[in-house]
Amino acid sequence: MTYPIRIDRKVWVPMEDGTRVALTLYLPDAPGDGPFPAVVESLPYRKDDDCFARDYRTYTYLAEHGIAGVRIDIRGTGASTGIISDEYIEQEQADNLAIMQWLETQVWCTGNLGMWGISWGGFSALQAAMLRPPQLKAIVAMHATHDRFACDVHYTGGSAHAGEQLDWPGSMVTTNALPPDPEIFGERWVAEWMHRLEYTPQWPFEWLRHQHRDAYWLHGSPSADYGSIECPTLLIGGWLDGYVDGMVAMAEHLTCPTRTIIGPWGHDRPATGVPAPTLDHFDLLARWFGHHLRGDDNGVMEMPPVTVFVRTKPPYDADEVPGVWRSEASWPPHDGTNLELGLDELTHDSTTWSGPQWVGSHAPFWDRGGFHTTDPAEDDRASLTFDTKPLDTSVEILGAPIVSANVTTDKAFGLLVARLLAVEPEGRAHLICRASRNLAFPGDLSEPVAPQPCQPILVTFPLRATSALIPAGWSLRLSLSGADFPVVWPPKERFTLTVDPWRSQLVLPIVAPRPDSRLLDLPAAPEAPPAPVEDIRSDSEWTITTDGGVSLYRMIRGGTERQPDLTYTTDQWWTVSVRDDDPATTQAHTVSMASLERPGWAVTTEGTIRIVGGDDFEVTIELAAKHNGKEVFRRSWHDSIPRQWA
Repeated sequence: MTYPIRIDRKVWVPMEDGTRVALTLYLPDAPGDGPFPAVVESLPYRKDDDCFARDYRTYTYLAEHGIAGVRIDIRGTGASTGIISDEYIEQEQADNLAIMQWLETQVWCTGNLGMWGISWGGFSALQAAMLRPPQLKAIVAMHATHDRFACDVHYTGGSAHAGEQLDWPGSMVTTNALPPDPEIFGERWVAEWMHRLEYTPQWPFEWLRHQHRDAYWLHGSPSADYGSIECPTLLIGGWLDGYVDGMVAMAEHLTCPTRTIIGPWGHDRPATGVPAPTLDHFDLLARWFGHHLRGDDNGVMEMPPVTVFVRTKPPYDADEVPGVWRSEASWPPHDGTNLELGLDELTHDSTTWSGPQWVGSHAPFWDRGGFHTTDPAEDDRASLTFDTKPLDTSVEILGAPIVSANVTTDKAFGLLVARLLAVEPEGRAHLICRASRNLAFPGDLSEPVAPQPCQPILVTFPLRATSALIPAGWSLRLSLSGADFPVVWPPKERFTLTVDPWRSQLVLPIVAPRPDSRLLDLPAAPEAPPAPVEDIRSDSEWTITTDGGVSLYRMIRGGTERQPDLTYTTDQWWTVSVRDDDPATTQAHTVSMASLERPGWAVTTEGTIRIVGGDDFEVTIELAAKHNGKEVFRRSWHDSIPRQWA
């Protein structure tokens, strides 16, 4: 049966220090049938405007199926009071546990709770599960990570991100600065807004001060204690998502009842995932929580331990990727084997690289979901390429390829970037996966050791986990270089990288052909449940140009959404630039704007981040806010942060 629903957007739970954390409740409106279990999501992304449409679709669906939805604005965001001082802090987790205790006492709630979320919400669910509150019976984590240093938007392979320093961090400068909505919060919204603007710190400074996997990053990382997660866990990831390595790592190491699904998408919700095919995660959430929170006999735990979308033909980021859904009994597949390819056995020419800095620009996104890569031929010509002979039979790669390279650098720093490509008989190549490694981290990301100039070191690192069926007659190519523009922040000076192919290898995780009995019929998602909103505008465009020896990456993204009682607009512009012969000239700059408007009331925030990186990261962040067109706040922050191991 389906229930009518009741939505209450004006609920606050007091914390011990007096902070009031705001909730929206989506309740089955059937008192005679209650109480009901509840599913919680904890985010800094505002429930009353930024995420209104998405929340409405998710939680009305759950409430109609007898599961209450609880949407939290983390303290210092949205309609909550207080200050949000950083991401994933102990205070945030303590607040979530206090809210669970409060929910347990509500007459409409059974006290059986779940948590779920995508990205930050997935992190929150995993971190709550690590604390084992008695009310938490199951979680769903989409596109989250096991390791906050190795696999998040701040660092990759021991190097700072470049483009990712601008995208989400830039948007949070302005989103964190928006006020509570007076229609929800009440007349004290201005005082709360001024307090928020004055005291909310700018997070990028702290992230850039921690340049290896230390205690700061281990906090909230499941990899620090996989065994602490005991409740049933559903993991959902995508081959084009930056967090897929986290999903498969937890599929391998969690000891709790776990099911894992990896689709073809990027950082998207499966029902609207790009590229297609999609998957109905609304029904899956209802079944998962229906079983674990109230005992529904719905067969959800009969799902195979691992479900993967096998990508059977490039390009792997097309609008719709050819392939099949298939079950696996474990991760990694228990019958998988390693194909070891010595680089000396592969066709290659040069073994020395010293530039240019624009290499990597055919795929300018850490998370490539929704964005088509361009022809990698020019990048390959400026890289060290190692090609197999045409394959006699098809090969299915499933997992994380590993590069083990014996290299030297002529400086006390360096970078090794690896791209794995499938090459058609006619010669066109298609990116399968890639990764990079700061040479100060030849093995573990917790213990940096600066390389000695001209002294060989063995650098071993995994590429991103992937699925790719390479047809017979095609070849595989490993492209190596010392740059990945604009994804990775380059070292502070030019360096020369030399690879010894006779002491280097590529290891491919391959699986044998699977029986048809393991193919799964997972229908694409129906149209997403409706929400009372109208999309007025949606923009997304990127370019890379080279002029006068300077490569420039530009990105524009924005949109306007009309909601029942306000209009919400966001816009963001960012650039990353570098001189092709001088990595010390790398600069990253973003401008972000957000506005809320209804008749007689309008607020706007505008923020910028500028980072210049040579010997130091020179970071400047600016923020301004307006109310009804009048500026009410302006401030600038600056710090010079020494670069380590780069």
